[in-house]
Amino acid sequence: MTTATDAKPRLKGGFEPWMAALGVALALSIVLFWDAFGDLWMRWGAQQELSHSYFIPVISAWLVWTNRKEVMASIGEPSLAGAGLFALACLLALLGRVTESFLFQQIGIVVAVAGLTAAFGGLSLLRTTAAPIAFLLFAVPPPYMLITILSWKFQEWSSILGVAMIKLMDIPVFLTGNIIDLGEYKLQVAEACSGLRYLFPFLSLGVMTAYIYRGPLWHKAAIVLATVPITILMNSFRIAVTGALVQAYGTSHAEGALHFFEGWVVFLLCLAALFAVVAALGLLQKPRVSALSALGSPELRPTAPSASRLKRLPSLGGLAALAAATLVAARAASVDSLITPPRADFDQLPAEFSGWRSQIRELTPEIADVIGADDTIVVDMVSPAGDHLNVYAAYLEARRDGRSWHSPRQCIPGGGWEIRSHTVVDGGRFNGAPLRYNRLLIENRGARQLVYYWYPQRGRNLANEFMMRFWLTYDAVTRHRSDGAMVRLMTVVNSGETLEAAEARLQAALAKMEGFLPKYVPL
Repeated sequence: MTTATDAKPRLKGGFEPWMAALGVALALSIVLFWDAFGDLWMRWGAQQELSHSYFIPVISAWLVWTNRKEVMASIGEPSLAGAGLFALACLLALLGRVTESFLFQQIGIVVAVAGLTAAFGGLSLLRTTAAPIAFLLFAVPPPYMLITILSWKFQEWSSILGVAMIKLMDIPVFLTGNIIDLGEYKLQVAEACSGLRYLFPFLSLGVMTAYIYRGPLWHKAAIVLATVPITILMNSFRIAVTGALVQAYGTSHAEGALHFFEGWVVFLLCLAALFAVVAALGLLQKPRVSALSALGSPELRPTAPSASRLKRLPSLGGLAALAAATLVAARAASVDSLITPPRADFDQLPAEFSGWRSQIRELTPEIADVIGADDTIVVDMVSPAGDHLNVYAAYLEARRDGRSWHSPRQCIPGGGWEIRSHTVVDGGRFNGAPLRYNRLLIENRGARQLVYYWYPQRGRNLANEFMMRFWLTYDAVTRHRSDGAMVRLMTVVNSGETLEAAEARLQAALAKMEGFLPKYVPL
């Protein structure tokens, strides 16, 4: 009887027809996911928090190469599961093309790799290479919305902890939103300082550390989970040190080479903290082990070659045919074929409030680029009675290039405003459909504003961003539409004015918009 370690790969020497089938399947897969590869390359280079992703495929390939003997010994006969996985990858590619969501396509790339692996060498080969294949998922960028939410949360937590650390140094400091007020100097904890540039590479490193850690499963989970609080604490420490240096030497110490240097120092401190976690977990083992002893080499365990009645040539040839058919279907299902209904431009919207004085705010190119909408308006209006109203609306003809709507809950705190309350209100019927909108009361040093916002989307009025994403995908597939908008109404709660009076003002504006909004946001 042979074991996995002494079994020989069931491959003959020289050229075989299945090699050509494998080459064609690989080539067609690359063409099928070409746009997704391009988006990966673009985002890895454009977003600093993803710059480590270039190394993820290299690490996966290195892990396979260094264990090539075990990998070769695990090659079995083709598995039907490979065809199923590859079919799922093709479905994700089509879904990504229809919805213009690169996330579906990029996950499909990893699934396709798993499918090709099983179709070539069976489930035994897939089991052996499961870890390096799964590690490729860390190269897939999270959705922009998730990055925005995480960035806002990390900014908030890092600001609070950073200010607490500054106070421990007996430095007078005041926190307004994400702005650290040191009196003479003010520091803004921007997205670049949120800590995400540490979290994503540090999380992937934590997973690899847990993989090579020799200990109980809960120890491995603790190592991965520890990356989040370590990142937040170390980033807060960086903010505190920056604040102390600015207070002592001026704003030049918050910019340039020193800021970059501080970032690398903090990442090294994160590594030291993770090593300390590993050391602490090693002491909990029986018998106790040192941190270095607890970390083994990145080995892949060989699996006994699997048997099957399938042959390699028809298996890989079928995958090549499936990839070709999906490529043809993907061309027909491109975003260019989505329906874009006719509509009026938002610059006509102020005229709908007859008798009101209005002033349209021009967006800076930087803000317009971040919003990424096809049509946007920000307008301040004053009624004949002297009531103030701010209206913001952003419309997308189709969900292209990963663009979407930014939630005010992520944008408002960055400007120094604190969200005092947030509720989701059932607003009855609005243009024939149920209306649910977000109601925010925000405050900044005694000044208060009341905010309504919701997502009018193809006849639906949604308050939840995740439900909005779900219906975007559903409607793109079933109705061939992914257009929609985000609308925000905002009014100042004047000094001496009751909150009920401001509420009535927004309710009146909401009722007025019901009559004309479909002209600008088609149902």
